[in-house]
Amino acid sequence: MQESSFKKSPDSLSNSPAPYPGSRKVKKAFVMAAGRGIRFRSYSRVIPKSMLVIDSEPLIARNIRLLNGAFDLDKLYILISRKNALISEYVNTMTHLKCKPEFIEISEENVSRGLLAGYAAVVPYLNPSEVFVSVLGDEYYEGTDHRGFAEFIQSCPDFSVCCAVKKYVSPDEYFKNYSVDFLSDSLVKEVREKPKKITSAYFGLGMISGKRELPELAKKKLEENSPVNFIELLNSMPQQGAGPLRGFEFRGGYVNINTRSDVFKLKRFLRESRWNTFSIDVIIPAWNEAESIAYVVKDFLPVCSRVIVMDNNSNDGTADIARAAGACVYSEKLDGYGDAIKKGMDRSRADIMCITEADGTFRGEDIEKLLMYLKNADAVIGTRTYWQYVEYGANMPFMQRFGNMLFGSIITLLWWNRRSRFTDVGCTFRCLWKDSYQRISQRLVGKGPEFSPEMIIELLNTWQRVIEVPVPYHARVMGESKFSHSFFASAKTAGKMLRIIVYKRWKEWMFTLVALKSMYFNAQERPSA
Repeated sequence: MQESSFKKSPDSLSNSPAPYPGSRKVKKAFVMAAGRGIRFRSYSRVIPKSMLVIDSEPLIARNIRLLNGAFDLDKLYILISRKNALISEYVNTMTHLKCKPEFIEISEENVSRGLLAGYAAVVPYLNPSEVFVSVLGDEYYEGTDHRGFAEFIQSCPDFSVCCAVKKYVSPDEYFKNYSVDFLSDSLVKEVREKPKKITSAYFGLGMISGKRELPELAKKKLEENSPVNFIELLNSMPQQGAGPLRGFEFRGGYVNINTRSDVFKLKRFLRESRWNTFSIDVIIPAWNEAESIAYVVKDFLPVCSRVIVMDNNSNDGTADIARAAGACVYSEKLDGYGDAIKKGMDRSRADIMCITEADGTFRGEDIEKLLMYLKNADAVIGTRTYWQYVEYGANMPFMQRFGNMLFGSIITLLWWNRRSRFTDVGCTFRCLWKDSYQRISQRLVGKGPEFSPEMIIELLNTWQRVIEVPVPYHARVMGESKFSHSFFASAKTAGKMLRIIVYKRWKEWMFTLVALKSMYFNAQERPSA
């Protein structure tokens, strides 16, 4: 299959063409970030796809940084739509750039035409025969290929467009992008949007270099209201007398983010490659748990970096016993169970934070189960509602189980478009990433047991992926529960949980209404681009 697409069949493309006799310095770059992210809804209604944080920085910031390092730019333009103010606000805070970014706004009418409209909009910013580079704001690149691409453009023979290409590993990535068939090492025969069958070893990326002829042709097709798409436009360039198409092979990591699943596939890949470097803290809220705390601390220490015990000024020696067992203990006046957990997470410096109980109802040997799911999620919540996992003698009476399942169903229903399902909002055995917690820490107000469902809700409100996993639930080692030792205590806990659920849903509805109202009036006041 590969050999039929090439006159020569090298293992890889040659990225070292014969030197081009003229000077072809790239001084202008365009970052395409005006797209609506239709396949990324409902998430793209809240945050532009290019503002997704991957590896501690937004995608668009990573792309700008890579362009800035590879090219000696005089001008850097960011193409945005009217609804992408978040992008301009963030980009304006970026430092250490060779030139100050400027913004080109695409009208809402033209945004639906995709890249055709984007390239048409850059015509006034280019001189005749000037070479530019462009990249999509929502792609992820890993490696040092940008510098090689810059050198290739300056030295390769004449071209109308030079596309970054990559060898496919799985058919999935080939079919989700555009295919690239070659005649020789760098000379492209044909490109096809969303191919139906594999005809070459390469697919195309969003990074391309071209001359003003390309944007001019895009503008012409846009004004003619032509149905041609951008990839078809690329194919027509040689017929327009603008020169051949060429390709440069990227050999580093790359992900085209179209859907939410793509995000977590990328996150999982990055996390697995660094898994052994991540630190883990286990946070335990404690009040008068002297009988069980030493056992719990020693049980979890082998599977984490630190055990943090938040002691609510216990009067039975809990703090001293936990410290002697090897825990890092903070003993102070706390306002409740939720306050203890929040202050413990604030003090944690680990990459991953796990929460458990001081009574031995959860075991260190089960933490690995949560961590495996955490590779592909922002947070993992345990559930004790699977009878096969509930040990004989565990304090899980019918009403408590029913209440947790009821409140879990309410959250699932009220936050239906987050596509998460919950059956046990009161289970405190859970793990989350430090950066996931940092996104919600200022939104958490619960001080008592209502903190457990509130954490889930705020993770959903910030559009993070939350997965519920069945966990074994053991009988208490010793002592009694502070929240469910009697019907009255259980009813009080249920009331607090229900109140926080209703409050958070109402608050989020009000926030959405205010945001929609603001967007409507801004649209009425601002002239069309």
